[in-house]
Amino acid sequence: MAKIQFTTPEGQTGEAELVSERVALGRAADNALVIAHDSISSHHGEFIFDGSAWIFTDLGSTNGTFLTGQRVESLEMAHGGVFTIGHVEVVFIGDEEPAEEDSYIAPQSMTHTGYGATPIDKSRRSGFGPKPKPKSHGYGPLYGLAFLMLAGCAYAIYSAMNLSA
Repeated sequence: MAKIQFTTPEGQTGEAELVSERVALGRAADNALVIAHDSISSHHGEFIFDGSAWIFTDLGSTNGTFLTGQRVESLEMAHGGVFTIGHVEVVFIGDEEPAEEDSYIAPQSMTHTGYGATPIDKSRRSGFGPKPKPKSHGYGPLYGLAFLMLAGCAYAIYSAMNLSA
């Protein structure tokens, strides 16, 4: 079974198995794989097994996912591949050890797409809590001014009626 090993900048280490075909990773407790480090977003990314390979996709995290110092949105895993999630170094351990003749492949032999090459469709995300409240259009001050003008007109009518009586 595939797994990852991770090391935080403080030296804490951990290991987690990828137990299903889709494994959410992040700092929040509702993820299948939780790494409690401040540089990891609450819903940082997810591992997906497409039938032939594991792919890690960054879900628009704040501190990003990096491969050899370059920010990436998605990368295909290879046994022994090293990448960084936030500030946490991660090593992917595949289902099988590479064969002797494949031993010349470097640990960074993962394919990736550059940052911003494919935009993330956040509307397809599910299970990450309520949608954010839409931003106001800025009509609050205008409504307040209209209310003050209406109150001023009402006061003028009230005053005019009291003067004539």
